[in-house]
Amino acid sequence: MILNRRASLRKTLSTLDLSEAEKVLKSKYKYTPGKQGRPPLPPIGMFLSFTIMFLRMESYRDYHAFLERDMFWKRTLGFDRVPDIGSFSNFLKRIGPSSFEHLFQVVVQQLLDEGFLNLYVIAQDGSILEANLDDPEAGWGWDHIKKEFVYGYKIHVTVDTHTELPVTLSITKAGVHDSKEFQRLYTNVKSYNARCPTHCFTADKAYDSSDIRKTLLRDNVIPVIKASKTRIKPHYPDLFLKRYAKRVSVERFFSRLKNYLDLKKHQVAGKNNVLIYSYIIIIGMLLISYVNYRFGFSPRSVKTFLRTFT
Repeated sequence: MILNRRASLRKTLSTLDLSEAEKVLKSKYKYTPGKQGRPPLPPIGMFLSFTIMFLRMESYRDYHAFLERDMFWKRTLGFDRVPDIGSFSNFLKRIGPSSFEHLFQVVVQQLLDEGFLNLYVIAQDGSILEANLDDPEAGWGWDHIKKEFVYGYKIHVTVDTHTELPVTLSITKAGVHDSKEFQRLYTNVKSYNARCPTHCFTADKAYDSSDIRKTLLRDNVIPVIKASKTRIKPHYPDLFLKRYAKRVSVERFFSRLKNYLDLKKHQVAGKNNVLIYSYIIIIGMLLISYVNYRFGFSPRSVKTFLRTFT
């Protein structure tokens, strides 16, 4: 039964057109077929390896041992030989953050084309990722959940409120205000080709800005943002509160993400490395959520995938 499910997983993943992603990855290699030199490990196989590795919360060494034991995944990922531990580090250095960003956008666009993701109602927020104190590129920021200053980075995302999955993201120092990343993320949202244009944008009081509201209204997008400072407590209509309740989708996403993106556990340091690892984890969550959806599971349950298929 497990083998049939695994075969179905391979079949489902094959429905995703990763040819654009493969072009992005192969552009980072100088190897030409037929010429001297050892051919590189399959780029898509290496890329998907990181997805599996970090969602399984394994080290390079543990994942190497996993592939040595599991011939199914070795074949599925296209490996004639199991990559050695150094191959994973070299792959990350070769690809770089800009290429991972491109890969992320390719995957999001395809899932939009498939009708799995939707930009009709989106939510945006930021959350602090705690880093080691010896990371010189991180910074201090106030964590309103822990009610204390935390040293690390802040990940800013825009999510599709239906699937609770991200469509844009950025990384800053922990002290950067959430609203500072609005324009960057909103511009990225508008760059996608979506069947239904964005109708509603919801965010917390940190985004209560006349500039943000004007930008949204100019594009006929309804801003569902509570007022940050008022002398009189505002009364919000029921329709506003119903739409505002969808903002919790981004908080749920952060809760799931932090189960896997533990910077201290993985010893990730430096903004570019944090960005790369964020893209790896989130691309994996997008693909796995799509697989869950195709199998009739909730697209929000990454653990269902891990329990059933790995």
